[in-house]
Amino acid sequence: MEYPDRQGMRFLPNEGAVAWLDPSVYEDTRHFTPVLSALIVNEALTGCGLIALHQDWLKEGMVCMVRVDRLGPLTAEIRWIRDLGEGISKIGVEYLE
Repeated sequence: MEYPDRQGMRFLPNEGAVAWLDPSVYEDTRHFTPVLSALIVNEALTGCGLIALHQDWLKEGMVCMVRVDRLGPLTAEIRWIRDLGEGISKIGVEYLE
């Protein structure tokens, strides 16, 4: 798979910043129930890059909910997943709202 050049500027996250993912999407974000935590490796206005343990349910193109550091839960799409080996994945997330 080819990855397009980045469309926007990336920013380094706060040290130790974490994102949480929920494979479901809710109209009421109070129902947000994260099942995966991931380290944030970079941030942009439209998304972020994450490092997490590999999960079979996580697929490119899936729509889910993500809470990034101190932001509230947002609807997002998993744009790409790269296997880094030893059960670790790098994940590209694009915010949809």
